[in-house]
Amino acid sequence: FRSAAVKAKTEAQTDLWKKPNSSSNPSKAGGVGACAPESLDINMAATPNNALRIVLVGKTGSGKSATANAILGEKVFDSRIAAHAVTKTCQKASREWKGRELLVVDTPGLFDTKKTQDKTCKEISRCVLASCPGPHAIVLVLRLGRYTQEEQQTVALMKILFGEAAMKYMIILFTRRDELGDQSLSDFLKDADVNLRSLLQECGDRRYAISNSGKTEQAEKEAQVKELLELIDKMVQDNQGAYFSDPIYKDIDQKLKQQEECLKKVYEDELQNQMKLIEKEYANEPQEEKDKQIKWF
Repeated sequence: FRSAAVKAKTEAQTDLWKKPNSSSNPSKAGGVGACAPESLDINMAATPNNALRIVLVGKTGSGKSATANAILGEKVFDSRIAAHAVTKTCQKASREWKGRELLVVDTPGLFDTKKTQDKTCKEISRCVLASCPGPHAIVLVLRLGRYTQEEQQTVALMKILFGEAAMKYMIILFTRRDELGDQSLSDFLKDADVNLRSLLQECGDRRYAISNSGKTEQAEKEAQVKELLELIDKMVQDNQGAYFSDPIYKDIDQKLKQQEECLKKVYEDELQNQMKLIEKEYANEPQEEKDKQIKWF
C-alpha cells in the first residue's frame, strides 16, 4: 500500500488546486468564481488563528467519531457499530475550551473494505484543508486489545501520509477503557506487543484511554475528556505552541491567502462600482442623501 499512499498524497495536493472547469463553473470569466478553485471549500478551511486543531485518525471501527463527539460534548458526528466506515468524508466541528476554539476533525476510517485504499488516502490527505495551517495534535485512535496487523498498517500509512515528523504531534488514544477493568493502562501496556511499545516510544509515550460506552457515567466521560485535553494541551506547550506542518499544508496555506486577497479585491472593486453608481444616480441630490445610500454598503 506504500505506493498507493504516496500517489494519493501527491494527487490530493494537485486536486485541491485544479483549475475550475468552464462547464461546471460559469463564473470562470470573472467575479468571485474566477479566483475560487471549484474543489476548494473556503468555509471548510477557514479557522481562527488561535484555534486548537485536533485531527483524529485510525482504522475503521476504532471509535474516532464517538471520541470526537465526546470531545465536543455533544453528538455531532454519526457514530454507531457498523461493519463498514460510517464516516465517508472529512468532517469538522468546534467548541470553546479555556477561552479558545477547539477544532476537531474526524477522518474516514483506514482500510475500509468498501472503499479503495487510493480513495481513502486521498480523503485523508484532503483533511489537511480542514485543519489548515496544520493540526496541533494528531490523535491516533486504537481499540484496546491486541495490536493487529491491520492497525500496524494503519500506523505505517500515517507515517507515509504525514511523515515521521508527525510523531512529535501524535497521541495514542485507546478506546474501550472499560475493558481494562481494575487494571491500569500502564500495566496493560507492559505486556503489549513489541511493535505497539515501539510506537508509544516514538510518540514520547503520550497515551490515554477513554470509554465511549453507553454504560459509562456522563460525569466519568467528562472527566476523561478533560484529562485527554489536558494531555493534548501539555503536548502543545512542550512543542512551544507549534503545530504540525508539511509541504502540503504550506502549499494550502499559501493558496488560501492568495484566494483571500483575491476575494478582498473583488469585494473592493464591487464596492467602488456601487459607489460610482450612487454618485451618478443621486448627482442632483443633497450630500446627506448620497451618504445615506452609501451607508447600506
